[in-house]
Amino acid sequence: MENIKEINLAELLSALLRKIWLIVLCAVVAGALVYAYTANFVTPMYQSRITMYVNNTVINNANNNMSISATDLATSQRLVATYITILESNRVLDPVAEKVGHGLTASHIRSMMSAAPMDETEVFEVRISSSDPKMAATIANAIGEVAPEKIEEIVVGSSTKIIDVAKVAAAPYAPSKSRNTTFGMIGGALIAICVVVLQTLLDVRVKGEEDLALISSAPVLGLIPDLAMESKDSYGYSGYKYSAYRTSYKAENNSDSKEADV
Repeated sequence: MENIKEINLAELLSALLRKIWLIVLCAVVAGALVYAYTANFVTPMYQSRITMYVNNTVINNANNNMSISATDLATSQRLVATYITILESNRVLDPVAEKVGHGLTASHIRSMMSAAPMDETEVFEVRISSSDPKMAATIANAIGEVAPEKIEEIVVGSSTKIIDVAKVAAAPYAPSKSRNTTFGMIGGALIAICVVVLQTLLDVRVKGEEDLALISSAPVLGLIPDLAMESKDSYGYSGYKYSAYRTSYKAENNSDSKEADV
C-alpha cells in the first residue's frame, strides 16, 4: 500500500512564519501598484442627486381641505417604481437632453442615471454620475425641472414634488484609493501565502525520520551526526572541537616521538 503524505498544519504554519517577510513584501508591493494605477489611470467620477416626493392626494371639495390617508401613502409607495420607469423613458430624457445640450442624448443620460426609493417611503432619489461634477449637477437639476410635468401627463391624479436640488460635488465618489489599496495588499498577501503553501506541499525532500517513514517501512538503524556543525556547549560534535582535538593529538605524538629519539 502506497504511503500518502499528509498535510501537516504545524509544518505549514512554520513555513509561513519563516516566509513572513515575503508575505509582507508582496502585500506592500501589490498595494503600491494598485494605488499608483488608481491614482494615475482611473478616471475620478462625481455624483449629484435630486430627491423627489410622489404625491397622491384626495381633495375634499366640500370642506375644501386636503386629506392624506394611509391608503394614499401605500399607493404612493407603489407608484415609486412606476415613476422611476417613466423617468428612464425617452419621453422624459429627450427633453432633458435638449435642455442640457452638449450633444447629449437620452441614451447617454440613461447610462449616467440611477434611481431608487429611499427606505421604502414615497420619496425616491435620482443620481447622475459623470467625470465632470458640474455636468452631473446640471443634468440632475434638468431632470428635476422636466420630470414632474411629464409624469403628471402620464399618471393622471398623481404628481411629484422636488425636495432637494442637485449640488456640484466637491470630491469624487469613485474610485476609492484607500479601498483599492487595501484590496491590493490583501490580494498580494494571499498570492504569497498560496506560493509558500504550494512550495511546502510539493517539497518531496527527505528531512528526517518522519519523511523516511512515509517512503519506506524499514526501521531506522542510526543517525549520522553533523560534524561540521559548531556547538557552544561542551557536548556533541563540532568541527572546531574536532580540529582542536586532532591538533592536540598530533602535538602529543610529536613530543613523544622526539623523546623516544633522544
